[in-house]
Amino acid sequence: MALASLLTFDWMLPGGLIAGDASLAEARTGGFTVPVLAQLFNALCARSESTSALRGLFANRWLWGAIGLAVVLQIAVVHSPPLNTAFGTRALTLSQWGFCLVVASSVFWFIELRKLYLRLKGRKWVGT
Repeated sequence: MALASLLTFDWMLPGGLIAGDASLAEARTGGFTVPVLAQLFNALCARSESTSALRGLFANRWLWGAIGLAVVLQIAVVHSPPLNTAFGTRALTLSQWGFCLVVASSVFWFIELRKLYLRLKGRKWVGT
């Protein structure tokens, strides 16, 4: 998650290793948004140590309610002028939100690949 956050910050930062075109405030906002979204993806994966998060994805309505509330609050922190001042954030463009979402989802995919590996490793192969 830290790597994803740093990658986002650098991608958005003008003059970073991956030269971005956003302002410093937007880069900080992206670097703040990614770990928030990554934790939401992590919450989906945390339901089981070995079963895919995609199995019974919508079974827990309370979890989805909490995720929805967290997303609304994050959008408010990023796009509400009083909260911009309080948190030092700046509004992000739709493409910046998309990038943050894709980078944050890497946590989900990494955990899912780990679960798949553990399931395949635990499977006993017969007939060889």
